[in-house]
Amino acid sequence: MSDTLPPAPAPRPVMDILVQRQLDNMATGNSAYLETFLRMVKRSGMDLRIVFAPWQSFGNRPWASVHPRLAGLTKDIVWPGAIKLGSRYWSLSPRIWTRFALRLGKAAARRLGARIIIPSYLGREISPKEARIVARACDATPADITLAEYSSMGPALKQMKAKTIHACLMHDLLSDRADRFREGGQVIDFDETSLETEIGWLSGCNLIFFISANERAKVQRHLPDTQMAWVPPDAPDYQTTENTGAPRVVFIGTVHGGNAEALNHFLDDVWPLVRAKAPALDFWIAGSIGKTLTPARAALPGVKVLGRVESLETIGGANAIGIAPTRFATGTSIKVAEYLLLGMPCVVYPLALEGFGPALDDLVVTASGPEALAAEILSLAGDSARRTALSDAARQQARARLSHDAAIAAIQQMLAERA
Repeated sequence: MSDTLPPAPAPRPVMDILVQRQLDNMATGNSAYLETFLRMVKRSGMDLRIVFAPWQSFGNRPWASVHPRLAGLTKDIVWPGAIKLGSRYWSLSPRIWTRFALRLGKAAARRLGARIIIPSYLGREISPKEARIVARACDATPADITLAEYSSMGPALKQMKAKTIHACLMHDLLSDRADRFREGGQVIDFDETSLETEIGWLSGCNLIFFISANERAKVQRHLPDTQMAWVPPDAPDYQTTENTGAPRVVFIGTVHGGNAEALNHFLDDVWPLVRAKAPALDFWIAGSIGKTLTPARAALPGVKVLGRVESLETIGGANAIGIAPTRFATGTSIKVAEYLLLGMPCVVYPLALEGFGPALDDLVVTASGPEALAAEILSLAGDSARRTALSDAARQQARARLSHDAAIAAIQQMLAERA
């Protein structure tokens, strides 16, 4: 009888995620998408470590935490210049505490009526000193792949000395973001950048992931030799939804400038047209976006603000008409994917499909403006067979069209070439 023990399993390869923002709020689109991305990476066979930028990640307050859903997907969390007490990380940097004091002063002035914008750090290039600190933290325990979340974190990759695959996750093409906000009449509270600068940040990457298929195509023209992959937005493996209840219109969304603008536009410009011809039709609003409504909008006839819904299956199905009246957007409209995976027929403005390329064009109904959107909603509300046909097509095809298989294959190919 042999005493030889079986060989120990090979350690899983590791991906470091370099982050320069807070990750405590899952009610935002970029955190929801980061969760999708992390799950995809784990399915590829990798372990995950989050490495925070020591100053910028705290924003304007000296404490932060990592949401349990994100922390649960990681093997380790590294935050240079911070200590962890309980579930929170506290900054040891005087600059962060000074920034916090200034923010308190600005907040007080705003309450007194001053028109002061408290800036976001989204899009701000990581400073050379902070990039070196992040790079040293990564070099101490080199990962197989080191990925910058957002292109503005890319300069930290160039400071690294360890041999590792350099990658980036593009929630948004930051150089397009300001123009989109201007088009939507939104306040620009982040740093603007140019496409030339952003391409420079990305130029050292071996692999770039995109939430938007259109943005991937745009960047590929400037970096033709860089491996790129589309990671479409995902949603849970919803249970089969029942086609119960009367037809209703549904909007699902988190708190986001684009969502708020779309919802307000729909309530102001489209819903009155719908209710004038279908006074019994209801409009359900699910998710944190409902809390942004004014009392007058929330009280409109037929409007039901549901807030957070534990099981979206309860509001999906063929009798739920999902809408995406998106007039300005960055990245990709995750709600469209959710509607389809919930078996919902949906009506959208063309901009809501932009991030998907042509992948979903035949699964949704498009409308060119308020009158056309109202007309399509009324048509679907009165046509059970059409709703069912769209619902069945979504159930049968959406999951495959939003597959992450290509992105997983790109990771595995990179790792194989590195071995």
